[in-house]
Amino acid sequence: MERPFRESEKLVIYGLSQDAHLTDSSLARKFGMKESTVSSIRRRLMDSRQIYFANVPSFHRLGCEMFVQLYGSTNPAVPKDVKDTSHLLFLDETPEIFDSVSGEGFIMMSGVFKSFSDYLEALDRYDRHFMGVRSAERADLKSVFFPLQVSRLRYTYNFAPGLHRIFNLDVPKPEPGRPERLETDTIELSLMEKRTLIHLAEFPHATDAQIAQLLEKSRQTVTNLRKRLEKKGMFTRVCIPLLFTWNIDLIAYVHLRFRPDLDPRTRTELSSEDWIGLSWYTAERDSEVYASYMFRDYRDYVSEMQRMMKPLLDGGVLRSDPNISLVSTAAAKELRDCSFAPMVRKFVGLGNEVRSGKYPRVGL
Repeated sequence: MERPFRESEKLVIYGLSQDAHLTDSSLARKFGMKESTVSSIRRRLMDSRQIYFANVPSFHRLGCEMFVQLYGSTNPAVPKDVKDTSHLLFLDETPEIFDSVSGEGFIMMSGVFKSFSDYLEALDRYDRHFMGVRSAERADLKSVFFPLQVSRLRYTYNFAPGLHRIFNLDVPKPEPGRPERLETDTIELSLMEKRTLIHLAEFPHATDAQIAQLLEKSRQTVTNLRKRLEKKGMFTRVCIPLLFTWNIDLIAYVHLRFRPDLDPRTRTELSSEDWIGLSWYTAERDSEVYASYMFRDYRDYVSEMQRMMKPLLDGGVLRSDPNISLVSTAAAKELRDCSFAPMVRKFVGLGNEVRSGKYPRVGL
C-alpha cells in the first residue's frame, strides 16, 4: 500500500491545482517552504505521476456548440477488460470524447461537439460498433445535453476545492470555480497556430524547444506562437492530481434534474452552494446538472453527499431522485484522460495530419 501524502506534498498538489503556472519559488513563498524542498516534491510527484498537467483547449472558441455527458450501466456478465477493449476501439474512432472512465458495471464519457448532427453521428457509430458479437459489451447509455447557448460550464478541471476538503489543509479555502456562460465563437488561427495548439494539447509537458522540433521551427517561433494562443484564450493549463490512488477511494458522478416550474432566482441561489463548488467538472443548465466529486472513503461519501444534497432534497426542487454513479478508484480505469489532441485536429481542420507517436525530445 502506498504511504499517505505528507503535509508538504499535499500543499504542493493543492497549490498547483489552484494555479498550474506557479513556479517553485512562488509555491515556496505561498506556503512558507524552502524552494529546494518544493522542487524536490514537484519532481517526485511528477515522476510517480501523482500529478500531471494538461492544456485544456477552449472548445467554445473552436466553434463548438454542445457538451454531452454519456453514462450508463454495462453488462455484469461480461468481463470488464473485454468491455473496456470494445469501448477503447469505439473511442479511437470518436475524437470528440476527451475523457472516459469505466468501473464495475459502469462507464462514463465526456464529449464536446460542434453540432447536434456530429453527436448523432457518434451515437450511430456507437450503435453500429456494438452490433453482432459485441452486443453484450455495450452500455445502456444515457445522454445529458448542455448546449452553450442555454448552459453554464466549468470544463477546465478545478480540483482545488475538493482537495482542500479531503486534505483538511490549514490554509484559506480557495474560491470555487462556478460554472459560467460561454459564447460559441470561432477564432481565426493561422496554420502554425493550429499545429502548435495540437501539439500543446498532445504534449502538455513538452518545452517550447521540444515542440519546435516537431514543427521544424525555432524555439523562439514556438514561444511566440504559444504566447499568441494564450492571448487569444485558446487553452488553459491545469494541474491534475492522480485521483486513482488510495488517498481517494471513491468518485461520484452525479446527474440532477430540477423541476421545470422552479423560480429562476431560487435556481440561481442553489448553484452558490457546496454541491456546485466542490465539483471539479460541472455542466449545468436550468433543468439539469452533471457534477463530479471525490471522496476519501465510503463513510466520507455518505456524510458529505448527504450534506451537499440536503438543501436540494429539503427544498423539493428536484424533479426526481439524484442519479449517483459511485465508482471505486481501485476498480476504475481511465479509458481516455485529457485526450484533447484528436478533437483539436478535427475542429481546426487538420484531422488527417499524422499523429506523432513519440514524445518530442531535445537533441535527437
